Amino acid sequence: MVLLCWSPQASGQEINFGEFGNYTLTLGELNAGDLDFGVVTRNGGVYSVGINNSKTLTITGVKYLDVIIDVTAQNEMYLNGNPANAGDAAKAIPFTLEAAFANNEGTPTVAQSRFINVTGNTFLRQFPVLKRQNRPPGPPPPPPTNAFEQSQVEEIAYLYLYGSINVGNVDAGSYSSDIIITINYD
Repeated sequence: MVLLCWSPQASGQEINFGEFGNYTLTLGELNAGDLDFGVVTRNGGVYSVGINNSKTLTITGVKYLDVIIDVTAQNEMYLNGNPANAGDAAKAIPFTLEAAFANNEGTPTVAQSRFINVTGNTFLRQFPVLKRQNRPPGPPPPPPTNAFEQSQVEEIAYLYLYGSINVGNVDAGSYSSDIIITINYD
């Protein structure tokens, strides 16, 4: 009697073209200042900042690569920016984040932006620095060498952050909170 034992093995190959690259990625501001709701009144209801008045960030990177944007915002704005006021109806204002991005060639406009689904003031979104114009991605880039000049292949994508607050019976003062943004190449 011959007993054969065979365990099939799955094998595959993965090539990570970005593994050896050292491309830079820069997050900047198109408009100075914070996402500002202006002067609001106590029991004022809902105040919104729309996409046309959004906080606009620039993402400068290699145009044929994808970026992953990870954004987390607090669900409230706190009196004097103090997180210890979380959950205190007199010292915290509910905040709802909304977002969009534009990555068209040239200088995209707000009208060309695509909305991002934000859930619980958090989102993770991947998109190419430059829209691919309904084409599949091109071949992978060669790794940078001493002759490589990244500025020759850079483009700018735009990230729009905006939203609304619901002001109830709160203490007078300045309210703020943080929005944490992380960007990486895919």
